[in-house]
Amino acid sequence: MKRMAVVLLALLTAAGPARAMIVSQKVGPLLKEAQSLIAAKDFKGAQAKLDQAEAVKVNAVDDETVINQFRRAIAAASADRTKPTCTSQTGITNCNGYPAIGRQP
Repeated sequence: MKRMAVVLLALLTAAGPARAMIVSQKVGPLLKEAQSLIAAKDFKGAQAKLDQAEAVKVNAVDDETVINQFRRAIAAASADRTKPTCTSQTGITNCNGYPAIGRQP
């Protein structure tokens, strides 16, 4: 157990401190609006705000990173978990391509 703790500490030390993301002044308010829209489950509205933020971004690296994080958050929050993700023309299959029910080779 001590050995694992030492390895984890070494990895965290090697990675260095986390760097804070700093977005540009024009992008910040749009992201705050998008955040409010996501909380209200208005994903289309939030997506529109992110598109606006994409158009006015200045600090390409941080702005782009944070905008993409918001896009992934929208995708995760709006995913329809009632539908299977792996389907075929013959019906539901598992993700390996075999029928989900019945005999598998």
